[in-house]
Amino acid sequence: MSQRRWNRLSAEQAAVVCAMGELLTVVEDFGALALVVCGPALLALPLRRRLPVTALCTTLPAIATGHLLLPSMIAMYVVASSRTQSRIAGPCVVLFTAALCPWPLSEVATMTRTDLLNTMEVAALLSIGPSALGQLARARAGTQAQLTRLESSWAREQRLGAEQAVIRERARLARDMHDSVSHHVSIIAVQAGALRAAESDPDKRADVESIRTHSVRALEELRDMVGVLRGSDLLATAPTSGPHLADLQGLAAESGLDVTTDLEALAEHSWPDDVETTGYRIVQEALSNVRKHAPGASVTLSAMLTEDHGALILEVRNGPTEQQPEHTGLPSGRHGLAGLMERAEHLGGQLTARPSAGGGFLVRAVLPL
Repeated sequence: MSQRRWNRLSAEQAAVVCAMGELLTVVEDFGALALVVCGPALLALPLRRRLPVTALCTTLPAIATGHLLLPSMIAMYVVASSRTQSRIAGPCVVLFTAALCPWPLSEVATMTRTDLLNTMEVAALLSIGPSALGQLARARAGTQAQLTRLESSWAREQRLGAEQAVIRERARLARDMHDSVSHHVSIIAVQAGALRAAESDPDKRADVESIRTHSVRALEELRDMVGVLRGSDLLATAPTSGPHLADLQGLAAESGLDVTTDLEALAEHSWPDDVETTGYRIVQEALSNVRKHAPGASVTLSAMLTEDHGALILEVRNGPTEQQPEHTGLPSGRHGLAGLMERAEHLGGQLTARPSAGGGFLVRAVLPL
């Protein structure tokens, strides 16, 4: 329950208690008439929210006889706070009339002009006062609701503006990737193809063909990523034609490393698309790091399931190397392992990369299924 609603209920409950306490003012002449009019008036108060007009009508005899005033005022307040101004005129007039008529009615003949004016003044206060307060509460609630709608609309506009900014930035990145990266990779692919056609040595032709194949594959993946960046779906995270875990055997063979594989567990299961892509990229980056930092080292690539078959475990473990890493001139942003950890955490898994016993290195990923 909100604080505002609690305050409102507390105020009304206090008023109801005061209405019950008003019985003390008529305790001296509490007879059959007082019992007939006061009992229903107090019993009607709990119905004021669900049946406000009925509760008001039930309290009218009590105010007409002058025994209780608060029950009618409380009921009138609820009627006014739950209805439009045009719909409270009738209940307000009825309450004014009930408060205006003296009891017994025969006393009208003995009333002076001053008494009549005083009675009209009291009747107006008893009827118009609660009506005005109820309309004020209704207007305040409407204003608060309008402010809430405006805040929601503003928050929605802010969110849409942020999404549009993301879409524009993604489009800019797509243009830059297409215009710059694809240009250089295309030149590599074309020149590798021309060199392959002119080369007669079979070993060199195979090396050049590998360069061309990887260049073409890089262009295909770049094309898919540009398509994702240009898409309007902010939830798009990967191209639909992403790599698969079934390709790990070929990846190991193409790596140029001495790789021993144990991937039988991959054939025993079907994998979600995000696990397929994430697992492949983790192994790809781990093998690339071995080529850069531990050339000539033996590598073991293994895949296994946890005992409850709830997660896939991928391990890339390399032994020590006596060769010094070659200075290839390739840029290194030192973001590879950090990116892999983010990929694993995005799936609710974890990735650890640490030196292993004997001077090697271990990359271990646990990917929930």
